[in-house]
Amino acid sequence: MDRRTPPRLVLLAAVVVGCIMLGSLWLKRPGDLGLDLAVYRVAAEAWLSGGPVYEVSPDRAPTLTFLYPPVAVLAFVPFAVVPGSVALVAFSALNVAAGLALAWVLVRYLRERGIDLARTDVALLAVACTVSGYRGASLYFSQVNVFLALALAVGFVALERDREELAGATLALPAFLKLFPVVVGAWLLRRRAWRGVGAAVAVGLGLHLLGAVLFGPDLAATYVEVALSERTGVGVFAGGLAPTETYLTLHRAGSHLVGAGSLARYGFAAAVLLPALAVCYRDVSTPDRRLTAWFATLVAMLLGFPSYQVYVGLLLFPLFALLYLFPAGRFRQLFLVGAALSTTVYAGGEFVAAAGAVPLVGDLLSDVLQPVLTLAAPATYGLLCCLVACVGLHLAVDAAPEHAAEDGSHGSA
Repeated sequence: MDRRTPPRLVLLAAVVVGCIMLGSLWLKRPGDLGLDLAVYRVAAEAWLSGGPVYEVSPDRAPTLTFLYPPVAVLAFVPFAVVPGSVALVAFSALNVAAGLALAWVLVRYLRERGIDLARTDVALLAVACTVSGYRGASLYFSQVNVFLALALAVGFVALERDREELAGATLALPAFLKLFPVVVGAWLLRRRAWRGVGAAVAVGLGLHLLGAVLFGPDLAATYVEVALSERTGVGVFAGGLAPTETYLTLHRAGSHLVGAGSLARYGFAAAVLLPALAVCYRDVSTPDRRLTAWFATLVAMLLGFPSYQVYVGLLLFPLFALLYLFPAGRFRQLFLVGAALSTTVYAGGEFVAAAGAVPLVGDLLSDVLQPVLTLAAPATYGLLCCLVACVGLHLAVDAAPEHAAEDGSHGSA
């Protein structure tokens, strides 16, 4: 079998899921098209008129408010001074352009690593980075996740090319905007990229300081209060998170197994993720080891915090690159299975409901799936499979140094 066939099938599955997702959202929630952009616009309008940035919501979503640092509202001012339809078209065009840019970074990286990509592969990567199960909801709601995914990809590649300052500055942007991507700082520390660490700190603190100067300390304090409450999921996990909730995080399982308290949930996530991260970080001397360690870093970032399923798009660069680059062997098969499962970014409740409709065995399937999908979303299980594959690869190569040539071998599976 051509080694490129399994990656193509995973990418094609992701595209199909994305198309189904977009169609479903359009049929079921037509009024939510561009919803996040509407939130950004009303915040920018409030700032332009001297109003409260963190206390305004669009009429169609009175519970949604702006959650980013104050200075970030400046990026959305251009969309607030034009009609809503124009803003939606412009933002959607930028969203697609960022997806294509991410695909370009991927294609260039893979070719530099010696992967022979045909036009089919390039086309699938471009579409999967733009319209896929990983991107469909984010594109529909006009979210900024693809821009963050692009920043993470550029930061990793820049560090691979010893451009530490660019890597640090770029990796600081997602952390500045969303808080939980601050975890990627561990990668800079592991690589001993001290100039990169300095650049990341300078950019992050500099942007927050700029916000305090331009918007005043009171608004900055309000942001800290709002952001910490939202990002830590205070109150959301009380009583155990239901499978219908669209969370990707291990905090879902933690809320059922160890309780809803933040400390217990974070402890549970750390107990699962930190050993895996330690194994992957032990040796990053080869390109394959660095790519799998970077993937483990981003998985820990997503599963270790109360993240939503739409954030799985932040993983696209290492995930899609590893589809082609993961060394041959049994762990590659596990990684491909996990990647395929991760395309199903739907709430577990939807799978339970679908299983219940299967003739004759529907009730049995529902009874089996209910507890499984209560603990974790399908995409979460997929990412855990991929993480286990990365850990297994590191351990296997460490245990058999005579087969170290496998680390970097991309022959047929």
